[in-house]
Amino acid sequence: MRHDVMTTVQMLARYLRAHPHVCDTAEGIAHWWLMDLAPPAVVEEALDWMVRRGVLEPLPAADGRTRMRRVADPALDAQLDALAEGLDELPPRSLH
Repeated sequence: MRHDVMTTVQMLARYLRAHPHVCDTAEGIAHWWLMDLAPPAVVEEALDWMVRRGVLEPLPAADGRTRMRRVADPALDAQLDALAEGLDELPPRSLH
């Protein structure tokens, strides 16, 4: 993974650990969660990576936009901690 994308994933993981119930569009995430510290294309790539790994889930909204939120699983905390530390490989999640 590119360094800029990994850095963005780390920032997102930290944010999700501190605010587990947030939900927003990619634009809102870039602006409000990341304070515009990453370009929109990098934020999109980081969000896509996190969706593919089961950390985030996309939610289609009535306005046609997609919002992202953390997958509702307490076992996800260990994965977010690993991502916040910059680990590319995630520890397995419990299926309980």
